[in-house]
Amino acid sequence: MEPRLDPFVTLLDLQRGTLDPQRADPEPRYGRDLVGFFQTDPIDPEALIYQVRPIPVPKEQSEIQCSTTTIEPGTVDGEYHMTKGHFHVVRERSEIYLGLAGEGLLVEATEDGRHHTEPMSRGSLHYIPGGWAHRTVNVGAEPLTFLAAYIGDAGQDYDTILRDGFPVVVRRGENGPEVSQNPRHPRVGADT
Repeated sequence: MEPRLDPFVTLLDLQRGTLDPQRADPEPRYGRDLVGFFQTDPIDPEALIYQVRPIPVPKEQSEIQCSTTTIEPGTVDGEYHMTKGHFHVVRERSEIYLGLAGEGLLVEATEDGRHHTEPMSRGSLHYIPGGWAHRTVNVGAEPLTFLAAYIGDAGQDYDTILRDGFPVVVRRGENGPEVSQNPRHPRVGADT
């Protein structure tokens, strides 16, 4: 078999999640890009919520997609900044997250409403099995940065999340982050 790619190396800044060389443009997500994902729409459409920095390889089953994501600290009407969250288009595809900097929560959910949350921090390694949607939430005062890796043909299904949301939301409480049921979710189930 003839190799399609030549080997390459990319240096990763573990604190900021930047890549050197940056082989693809960063993919910023602003308030305007997250309308419908928060309980209340972002007030500032120009506010940077998070940024994805991909390492580009073909989106095929034989390749591993890899990227870093940095979520800025802050809230939208008390709900912590977060990624849109997604299922994989190829539902059985799994994913791995490695916490690099900051403090957050990984929120996972199945289509039948089961859900699970895990703390994220530097060095935490998270295995997200196929069939579980996943969203990352920055609950700290500093940017939350993590590395993601998954099989190249997995794809992202954001539409299901936009329609249904996650079974739980993460809001700022008097004593820190509070996880509560999402009243807009059609199938809220028991925590796993």
